[in-house]
Amino acid sequence: MASQAQSQQLNPIASSLAAYHLRPVSPAVALVEATSSARASIAQLARSAKASTKARRKPAAAADRAHSGHAAKPAASATGKTAPAAAALTCSGTGGTGMLPYNYATIVSFLAAHGYTDLAAAGIAGNMYQESDGNPESVGSGGGGLIGWTPLPSGFVTGNVAADLQTQLEAVLTFNDGWSQYIPMLNAATSATDAAYIYMTYFERPGLPAAANREGAAAAVAQACGIS
Repeated sequence: MASQAQSQQLNPIASSLAAYHLRPVSPAVALVEATSSARASIAQLARSAKASTKARRKPAAAADRAHSGHAAKPAASATGKTAPAAAALTCSGTGGTGMLPYNYATIVSFLAAHGYTDLAAAGIAGNMYQESDGNPESVGSGGGGLIGWTPLPSGFVTGNVAADLQTQLEAVLTFNDGWSQYIPMLNAATSATDAAYIYMTYFERPGLPAAANREGAAAAVAQACGIS
């Protein structure tokens, strides 16, 4: 895993990149098996999402977002009455304490604004806790950045923390699209811990999972952001 240096609260996002590979988590991190209940949940989600595919996503208009954390157009119920819109996601904080990764609020808000459910965003942030502690300037043996790109692409870690966070979050979208067939499963997760396990298993694919760390951090992020 990359080193975990502290960073300041960062601003939102925007930029480009190329191709990446993930490196294994450091052997110093103990391997922890995910719970059997989480695995059973993932298996069920995999069956329901088996035939689903996902094209390259673009940020949705606020009125059209269907994920749980953002307001959508009110839908008519079976009785003809208009259902209330979902509550807007309110997530703020710098992180870096307990199991909260740095920049968790910016990470979750960015992902939720780009087509991921709030639970899926928390699960991804939980994986970033394990890979980099949410610090875009994190650099380890041969790689670095939010999700531990190996090799670390040029321009990802420049010393400009805010700009690097923006660049890397955009890069995460592109990386995830490389596994687009699993995005519906990730968005169908019913808990932050299940989302963390799905992202670890089907996207990160680390050599040593340390699943308990990823799941615990995802749960901490969900709690901090009021995601349920």
